[in-house]
Amino acid sequence: MEIIPAIDLREGACARVLGADSTTEAIRSEDPLEQAVILRELGAVWVHITDLDGAFSGHLCNLRILQEIVETSGLRVQHSGGVRSMENIDTLLSLGVSRVVLSSSILRNRELTGRIIEKYGEKVIPGVDGRDGMVATEGFTTSAATSVINLLADLKNMGVRQIIYTDLRRCGAMKGPNFESIGDLLLNSGLKAFIAGGINSYQAIERLKDMGASGLIIGKAIYTGAIDLQHAEEIARR
Repeated sequence: MEIIPAIDLREGACARVLGADSTTEAIRSEDPLEQAVILRELGAVWVHITDLDGAFSGHLCNLRILQEIVETSGLRVQHSGGVRSMENIDTLLSLGVSRVVLSSSILRNRELTGRIIEKYGEKVIPGVDGRDGMVATEGFTTSAATSVINLLADLKNMGVRQIIYTDLRRCGAMKGPNFESIGDLLLNSGLKAFIAGGINSYQAIERLKDMGASGLIIGKAIYTGAIDLQHAEEIARR
């Protein structure tokens, strides 16, 4: 299992979104590149960058900072936020991003999703945001009339093998993951899944590993000190 630390970008700085009401906490660091380098020194291989400005505006933002992280941090970058087209994906890959997360708004367009998967393969990964079992779209604020399970079945039929699943009810809340819904997803989807949202303890890491998660994306718990990244990676490697 992989541990992927997360950095959220808002107006060029590091921040954290609370999720349920889209509010943002106080800026954690004015220098995202410095934060990325620290994560690399702690043993991280990947970093998950969420462009919050992009997620809420619907277009790519913070590209200069993203390029600096790609070129200087020594980390492989997985980017999420503001991706709405194949042109957006081309832009991010040209900057050196290793993997682009497809938003739920893209995933609702089966024809576009199919073309993206055929062209880019594992350079893209569907990012499924869920709220109460339904797919959430448009920067965390809107729910589509599609269940998470139905969307995952469609993606599997298109040839997708792995996804990122974020429970927006737990994102940033430090209340622990919703193990029941994650268990159903891992058991029934037939897909490899990276889990995000609510991971707040080593016990949660152990349990999600035992449940079969392929990886965990962890943000706030690392920065508050609830989880030590190096210890989390040791658990993942066991």
